[in-house]
Amino acid sequence: MSERNLQPKYGFHPLADFAPPDRVLSESVAAEKAGFDGIFIPDHFHPWSIAQGTPFAWTLIASIAERTKLLPIGTAVTCPMLRYNPAIVAQAFATLGTIYEGRIFLGVGTGEALNEVPVGYSWPRGRERLERLKEAVEVIRMLWEGDHVSFKGDYYKLDGAKLYTKPKSKVPIYVSGFGPKATQLAGAIGDGWITGSLPDDYLRNLLIPAYERGLKEAGGSPEKSERIVELIFSYDEDYEKALDAAGAIAGAFFPAVSKYGVHDPREIDGYGRLLDRSKIAERIMVIDNPEKLISRMGSLAKLGFSWIEIANLNPDNRKFLELAGAKILPYLREEFNAR
Repeated sequence: MSERNLQPKYGFHPLADFAPPDRVLSESVAAEKAGFDGIFIPDHFHPWSIAQGTPFAWTLIASIAERTKLLPIGTAVTCPMLRYNPAIVAQAFATLGTIYEGRIFLGVGTGEALNEVPVGYSWPRGRERLERLKEAVEVIRMLWEGDHVSFKGDYYKLDGAKLYTKPKSKVPIYVSGFGPKATQLAGAIGDGWITGSLPDDYLRNLLIPAYERGLKEAGGSPEKSERIVELIFSYDEDYEKALDAAGAIAGAFFPAVSKYGVHDPREIDGYGRLLDRSKIAERIMVIDNPEKLISRMGSLAKLGFSWIEIANLNPDNRKFLELAGAKILPYLREEFNAR
């Protein structure tokens, strides 16, 4: 297992599930001004709570790209295998990659039941989801790189399919993995890996070695692959307000939601109500000063992540973005430049 001690890039993950599209757009513009290096957009059909909304991610990407200047923008993450046919994903991101050359990436993963079951799909077991994801990424790349592609896999078929609009430059595919099997697959098929801010020992001893096994399997280079970690927290200068904001999405952190494929936000909210405030604070990082956030981001950087994308559960990010631009990002950049 290798740990890279490099200056990471810092991404902003606007919670499109929490805010109306116009606020997501304004926060993304503010994030660029604050000094963030990229924007990561969630791609959901149902939200995690009835108090939220779910604007269409690909529309947001184009709108943000029009309003910003240089930032890379993409999904964290798209499930390219049930409600989206992978050929349509390939077409969409080829178009985005043509219009916004060099700025678009595609994050993919095995998805969540709340996005797929409501539109008529049965929720597959974990092994099938991994198999589908692997085949879907293969289909996407075949269409980006080939002409008149015919393919018959276990899950998807192409019959002389051709993308007449191809991306002008490479659109990286970053693969989500929160467990060893998915993470090894990310190393084998992705241009990078997206994971969450899990305990350091779990990341260091299980997931990072799994990712590097996948890289080795595919003949990839650890130095050239992106390692992206998402850090979710709730920030407010008033701790109780930060805790209130975390409570609004607490149900999403209840183990039964992912284990049993819960897809109704009303039911997810019900699980959240089972957690008292102390349990919410145990499951979600709640902070009222920047020092705790800086410390956690620093520890993730030391593990070798090349991107740290942060998501604040407080639905109004204006104060936080000002704080990030004035204190958090300058401190972290100075810290790692001094190494």
